[in-house]
Amino acid sequence: MRATLLLSACLLLAGCGADAVVVEVDPPPPPSTVVPSVAPPNGQDLLFAAMMIAHHGQAVSMSRTLLGKSGVPERVVTVADYIRTDQDREIKEMNAWRVAWGSPAVQPDDASAARHGAGHGMLTDEQLATLAAADGPEATRLYLEQMIEHHKGAILMAKGVLKVGRNVYVRNLAKHIVNEQGAENDVMTKLLA
Repeated sequence: MRATLLLSACLLLAGCGADAVVVEVDPPPPPSTVVPSVAPPNGQDLLFAAMMIAHHGQAVSMSRTLLGKSGVPERVVTVADYIRTDQDREIKEMNAWRVAWGSPAVQPDDASAARHGAGHGMLTDEQLATLAAADGPEATRLYLEQMIEHHKGAILMAKGVLKVGRNVYVRNLAKHIVNEQGAENDVMTKLLA
């Protein structure tokens, strides 16, 4: 159905009188009353969020360590700052989901959640200490090498939850991690060359 809109009021005010122009427009669509269905999280969704919070927490910590050093090339500073900001935002997002789903928030340095993510690129305490003790140029190399492996672990975890998770928010985040961290790995590999 098409609605007809007469612009006569405007045209009369403009002195057009009888030369009124008729403009036909489609009416706006009726407001949607359909709410998309969001499947509640299953155990794999909840476990993924807990593990990824700890995983992201370590990446944020590594990035802060590097950003506190002098002698780090500006391009690497940009990458580290982006990783710190993006993953810190995702930690907050995942904790908000967990609370909304009736589960407790997870601290980014939670040892229990980190154990679940062990073997997925998580650094050991010794590796973290070596990064912290290194000077700017050596820390830069260590950070890039270690973050690439860290990201590979996150991508592996994300691909895993895409096979078994069912919540749309978790699945969308997992897809983002695969794409975003894959692209970051490409950049960091070039910076190492």
